Amino acid sequence: MGTKAAGRKGPAEPLWRIPPPGGIAALGALAVALLLAPPKSNWVWAINGFRSITPLAEALVILGAVATVLLVRSRSSRALAWWALAIPIALLLSFTLRERIHMLGDTDLRIRAIAGLSYGAVKAPIAEWSKRLHTSPLDLGVDFLLPAGIHALGPTILYGVSLVSLFLGLAYLAGAWRVSGRLSPPPGTRVALGLALVLSGALQAFAGYAESAGLMLAAAVWWWAELLAPLDSPRQGARTAAAWLVFFLAHRVALVMLLPQLWRALGPALPGDVPGERRRLLLWTAAAMALGAAFSTVGSGASLKQTIADFGDLLRIVRTPEQIVPASDLLNVLVLVAPLALVAPWLAWNGAMREYASSPASLLMIVAALPLIPLGVLAPSALSGLGAQRDWDLNALLGWTLTLWSCALLVRLPASRLRGALAFALPVLTLLAFSWIAVNANEKASVDRALVLASQPPPLSKAHRSHLLAFLGQRAMDYGNPTLAARYYEESFNLNPNPRQALLAAETWGLAGDMASARRMLERVRERGSLEPMLESAFRGLDSLVQHIEADSARRQAARAAAPGGTP
Repeated sequence: MGTKAAGRKGPAEPLWRIPPPGGIAALGALAVALLLAPPKSNWVWAINGFRSITPLAEALVILGAVATVLLVRSRSSRALAWWALAIPIALLLSFTLRERIHMLGDTDLRIRAIAGLSYGAVKAPIAEWSKRLHTSPLDLGVDFLLPAGIHALGPTILYGVSLVSLFLGLAYLAGAWRVSGRLSPPPGTRVALGLALVLSGALQAFAGYAESAGLMLAAAVWWWAELLAPLDSPRQGARTAAAWLVFFLAHRVALVMLLPQLWRALGPALPGDVPGERRRLLLWTAAAMALGAAFSTVGSGASLKQTIADFGDLLRIVRTPEQIVPASDLLNVLVLVAPLALVAPWLAWNGAMREYASSPASLLMIVAALPLIPLGVLAPSALSGLGAQRDWDLNALLGWTLTLWSCALLVRLPASRLRGALAFALPVLTLLAFSWIAVNANEKASVDRALVLASQPPPLSKAHRSHLLAFLGQRAMDYGNPTLAARYYEESFNLNPNPRQALLAAETWGLAGDMASARRMLERVRERGSLEPMLESAFRGLDSLVQHIEADSARRQAARAAAPGGTP
């Protein structure tokens, strides 16, 4: 009897356990909001994408969301399974679901700059391009020169941008896979955990996105993969410092990430660390900083001068709090880039949360996130910023950091509880991420959102609305409607008296045949006083052209009046 009892197996561990009621409620509330949010509202712009896309797109997004449950059920931790998922996602993002109207971030400016370089319309040295676009060295090479080089071989500029997005997306997903391994998830959960790491609106950065966000995220995720590795050898310290250097050359926000790197060397140790190697990381980091400073002297946007200028812009926002974007926009950004962070504490059992909160890994990620919060609030609010919705990507790194913190919390759960949490969370995360991506891949829906953003509450600041109207003016010109473009440019100038917008208004009024309005805008430019040389040259050219057209019109009118039977 005793032998038989000893050989008897206990109850089988279930595939998954239902998350706590609070977790189900949090995910349910988010899912309902995603499915019911009004499509034409600035109050919920991060979550109303689903209601803004076509029925076919809605069905495909829901199908993808349901498929993630099957992924959790498959209990896979194999790299082959990850790449079978990652490669189609990267292809889908970079080509099929690429952003259509380039309203987000500075994508419109980047694409026009690439065209100016490719077609020789703007003659400027590379260092000048870097200065104008505020690029870091890798950003200049990968996101600007590489698409231009691809275009020189024959493909379109947009194809070149999408191809770069594909490479960056694959690099990002490879880094996320590596990070998922650093978190040591229970067997059979690594693929699902890797998906949880990347499923947020930040995937938009790889959707044919002609901006630095994709490169920045790809570099950041690989830096985190090294930062979380045990510091047990000189080689690992060197790898961590080298990863930071690449991160810095990709985006100067890496300067802020020196704080967690120093914390990694001086703060609480992670499992497997060797004390001497942690101190040696300081030397490797100092060497990486020296190399980064040397690269930055080549005239890139990561130069000390540009960094100081950016810091000055942020300080000016502190002195003008009325310019700061509304609280509703900040909440939208948080939901967009870090949805898992809002629900993970509810999905974790209290014991796991208490144990994790003060752990070395948790503290490291909190140290990394804290300085990004004021940057995420102030940067989109700057006078040169575009507002929270268009500058969503300024919070992409904060979103990744908070998502990483959330996944590191969830892996502390037993395997069945982790699978249950992921089975409930992944469909909602998929619905949110791909609704945002799909709406920006739909031209009509994107234009509608731009018009709503320009006209509906909560209102943009004057500077941000001016930037948006200038974008709409340029788009109107792209479609051959100079009258509409002129109205947008003039209203943009009224909100923010930048002489560039007034000159564009004068030019487009002239193209529309309204010389009186063109002359009126030129007079308003002259009232602004002296102009920088480039704008002065443009002013003189337009003034001369308007005078010529007005004189020619007066001659024709006089000729008609002098003709037999003519009327004045």
